[in-house]
Amino acid sequence: MLEQPPPVPYLFVPQVPVTPLQRPTEFSPVFNHSPINGTDESTTNHSEKGIPTLITWSQGGNEVFLEGSWDNWTSRRALERSGKDHTILLVLLSGVYHYRIIVDGALRYIPEQPCVTDERGQLANLLDVHDYVPDSLDSVAEFEAPPSPEHSYDLQYPGDEEFAKEPPTLPPQLLMSVLGDTDSIDDQAPKPQHVVLNHLFIEKGWGSQSLLALGVTHRFESKYVSFVLYKPLRR
Repeated sequence: MLEQPPPVPYLFVPQVPVTPLQRPTEFSPVFNHSPINGTDESTTNHSEKGIPTLITWSQGGNEVFLEGSWDNWTSRRALERSGKDHTILLVLLSGVYHYRIIVDGALRYIPEQPCVTDERGQLANLLDVHDYVPDSLDSVAEFEAPPSPEHSYDLQYPGDEEFAKEPPTLPPQLLMSVLGDTDSIDDQAPKPQHVVLNHLFIEKGWGSQSLLALGVTHRFESKYVSFVLYKPLRR
């Protein structure tokens, strides 16, 4: 009888769910689309939404099954053959899971994916399921340099005055902090740039004031939270 590892992982490496690519030389794959953790159309509309997650086995075999900690290792699901690969599409809630592959009755794991060994010496893969929140393309476009004219290029060496210039004491992006934003009066504050995250800022002109303001902004998935601490100065 096969022993099962505990459902709680020891470590994990993020793995972003991906969508399978269509191969022109093969037929379109058929996925075993299965909701896990009790997520279906009637429940996902009112609770946390499931995330489609693709798992692929490319090491051959005739009968390939999948089991994991998302249902406490209580069921095995068959993978569908797609050319040389076996695939299955699951709908999982956000979290970290253990899973293993059973190929022709033998326990296997995917060597290309993160894995962990339990106290019984059995290997299992790790799956980190989460919503991917891409950065705003507008914030990236602000750092793109404008195209320079062709007449600005030459073969002359830089002069000594070019090397004598001192670098700026502070990058200009760091001047835009939550403490210096006085335009946003309502609750809808502008989205901060990623370069100001996790930096501690001090209010300008604090030397002439009796109150010192410190601010920091953190990102939690798609939300940004700013903290401002006010401290009286002792004279």
